[in-house]
Amino acid sequence: MTRKSRRCWSKSIGEPGRRVRLYEARPGGPIMRSVFVNGKEDRKSLKHRDKEKAIGEGYELVRALLANEKALDEQSVTLGMVAELYKQSPAFATKKPRTRKADARTLERVVTFFGRSRNVETLSESDVQRFVLARRQGVGSLLRVQPGKVVRDQAIASDLVILMTALNWATRERTKDGRRLLKENPLHGVRLPREKNPKRPVMLHDVYLRLLAMADQIHPLLKLALIVAEGTGRRISAWCNLRWDDVDFQNDTIRWRAETDKTGFEQVVPMTEPVKEALAATRRAQGAIGNTPVFTAPKDPQKACSRHLFDTWLRKAYEITELPPERWVMWHSIRRKWATERKGYPVRDVMEAGGWKNEETLLRSYQQPDAETVKRVVLHPTQRIVSC
Repeated sequence: MTRKSRRCWSKSIGEPGRRVRLYEARPGGPIMRSVFVNGKEDRKSLKHRDKEKAIGEGYELVRALLANEKALDEQSVTLGMVAELYKQSPAFATKKPRTRKADARTLERVVTFFGRSRNVETLSESDVQRFVLARRQGVGSLLRVQPGKVVRDQAIASDLVILMTALNWATRERTKDGRRLLKENPLHGVRLPREKNPKRPVMLHDVYLRLLAMADQIHPLLKLALIVAEGTGRRISAWCNLRWDDVDFQNDTIRWRAETDKTGFEQVVPMTEPVKEALAATRRAQGAIGNTPVFTAPKDPQKACSRHLFDTWLRKAYEITELPPERWVMWHSIRRKWATERKGYPVRDVMEAGGWKNEETLLRSYQQPDAETVKRVVLHPTQRIVSC
């Protein structure tokens, strides 16, 4: 008996250049949609099997494509168009998946507030101030914002930076006939909110030692994490994704991969003796080599441990140490500790060792003043200026 084959359903809507194709990737599977934008195919699952609903969505997409094309012809670019074109651009595609997801959500929140059909050229400083006030007050109409929740200026500025990035990109992008998508950024020169007293806590060394002393009571990997974080000064995204073939015990170095670094910066850097000893002991305990995670997930040894689990372990360690809650600081404070304790070295060398790409970030956000260094600066000048 032969099985009767089923054909996959498909339907095309629109005309050449503005056509949307709806189809089943497999018989009875979720419906896909395919559309060509700027000569490139954009393929997406509609995540349902309702053919009538899919056809309706297809017609809506065709109308949106026609509206975008008309807006380009009339040189009246809308905010929604800029957002969608930016998300489809190579500049956006080069970002890491997690960053793309976060930036897309943030951009959607700002664009929805101003209005997707809003002509970009009509944006002004007053619009930015309206968004700042709404964000500070936690207006419930804002997407993915808890009503009434107060946020700091840094969070508000981060929202607006994504919009500014998209607008700046649009000033460099050209349409099919060679015109720039935007002649200029209408928000150029507008000042974004800044924290007057930003919170950038630094973990004290005595606190680090107290946490280290009882880390084994929580989990053996917490002790290793504290030693590696304190000894390398790297971001949690870098060290929690470390793999054994990144660690060179013969040459006492660690390779920090570009794909796990926030700035996409790959380096080979020396490691300290405590870090080497802790890693060597863990490797012996795990019996692992090669392209396997150093910090293995408890439920799956082939995957790296979640950064959220490290946060949970660190909070438990704080509870055991009985430190007051105001002294609780998380993993990034160890990176600030590392940078601050190396203020006596040339800035360029500290940048290279710790994985920073510009001096401004290191000096503004990481190397913090401390009482002992300030005292030495006041009491012990490095040189006296005398007459010839």
